Amino acid sequence: MKKIKIITILLVGLLVTGCSGRKVEEEEDFDAYRDQTSSSVEESSSYSDDEVFYEPRDKTKTSDTVDENKTATETTQDSSKEAKGKIEVVKTKNGNFKIELTDGWQTVEAKELSDNADVSLKNAVNEEYYMVLSEAKKDFENFDAFKSSVDLSDLGEIKDEKKEEIKYHELKGERRKFTASKDGVEVYYIYDLMEGKDHYLQCISWTLDSKKSDNESDLIKIMNSLAELEK
Repeated sequence: MKKIKIITILLVGLLVTGCSGRKVEEEEDFDAYRDQTSSSVEESSSYSDDEVFYEPRDKTKTSDTVDENKTATETTQDSSKEAKGKIEVVKTKNGNFKIELTDGWQTVEAKELSDNADVSLKNAVNEEYYMVLSEAKKDFENFDAFKSSVDLSDLGEIKDEKKEEIKYHELKGERRKFTASKDGVEVYYIYDLMEGKDHYLQCISWTLDSKKSDNESDLIKIMNSLAELEK
């Protein structure tokens, strides 16, 4: 099974933008620092051989033009619909995934979070991150064997862990919520181990523990929007 190598890059990001107390406006300084400590990452709309494209959330309710005679109420209602987010479909070698991106979320180069990630997203303003890693079912005896193979030791010292069964769309599995401490930084994780059609998935979101109360509902919303599609 692939090892998860997110903690090194994660700590660089959180140390600079979170614990040092810098403002979001200083993001350029963070980018310069990151370029010196890790390989250069360029923003793109695709992951190497993987393809990313967008589709309207609801084609029956979208329009390229705005009726100038619409009332203020109608305009407000349309704006509310747009705020729900856009549907992004990510095509990868291991499968196709659909995710609803709400305000502030964007795709990033896979290497920014993990070389092995099928899906890599971040909300830079809120310091939220999310990624999906997939493993072929044939490589494991069963789902329990897959869960047992997951090693979280690289994340640091884990505390306050809670587990629950979870299901969204056609995916089902186990959700773990916990705080991990490493190098003086406390990070809050929501870690889903899910069973799909042909793959087992690690769905991981995280933020600074100090931002847990502000960001948890947003992390859960984007995680629960994940759906596995046919190739």
